[in-house]
Amino acid sequence: MSISQEKNSDSLNHGTLSAKHASNSTVDEITYIVEKYFSGFSDSGLELTESKYFETVKAAQDELNDSNIAFKIVNEIKSDLSLFLRDTKYLIQSNLYLRATRPIRSEEESIGWHRESFYGPNLEACANIWTPIKNVTKNNTLQYIPGSHLIEDKDIKTKRTVSPKTIKGDVRNKIGFLYEPKKIISGVDFNNSKPLLVPFGSSNIFWGSLIHGSADNNCEKIRFSVDFRVIADKDYNSLMAKKFHAASNKPYFLPFCP
Repeated sequence: MSISQEKNSDSLNHGTLSAKHASNSTVDEITYIVEKYFSGFSDSGLELTESKYFETVKAAQDELNDSNIAFKIVNEIKSDLSLFLRDTKYLIQSNLYLRATRPIRSEEESIGWHRESFYGPNLEACANIWTPIKNVTKNNTLQYIPGSHLIEDKDIKTKRTVSPKTIKGDVRNKIGFLYEPKKIISGVDFNNSKPLLVPFGSSNIFWGSLIHGSADNNCEKIRFSVDFRVIADKDYNSLMAKKFHAASNKPYFLPFCP
């Protein structure tokens, strides 16, 4: 077994897998679209009102989805994705999210600790694909709890909260912020958290049941990444799974046809 294989074997035990893209063409395309919308602002974007900022994020996210970026990413990592899902057939979330976090030390512009099964049936069977784009460092990258995908939901106590800023269906909600986030009260040891370190030109695949969350952005520039969910065809339950994506009004999952 090679060093890279051993490394990925350890990662799989943690619930993650690093997948190098077949080329940089899709990451370059994402970067081009992001820069088209954000090049007129400062590196931090802090001069913008929340309303203007989130409208800009939504416009860039819409173009990324119109360009079928999620499907292009999957096409570049399909061998690793098939290995992770143990299936060569899978469905892809129709709406990719652009995460554009300004250097604000709070959860107002990042997502707290969670797992996907908190927010919908059949999502416990999905995997997330997370791709860093710009200004992602070891100090501000996504955080996760290794092996936490093995903790059963019944062993995690959560508390339902209501966001003071996000309303169902508003622009914040459409770019991925939660209007009723669940806060983890017990059952998870956050002292074991690790940064998700992903090289440029790669994505990380991790189980939706893995406890993960965004770190505060501690650099002076906007941190950009994209993410979306996938699910193996064998694990997809058409009776339980979400039918439509509220943010886009598209079918929630679409089949991947390479």
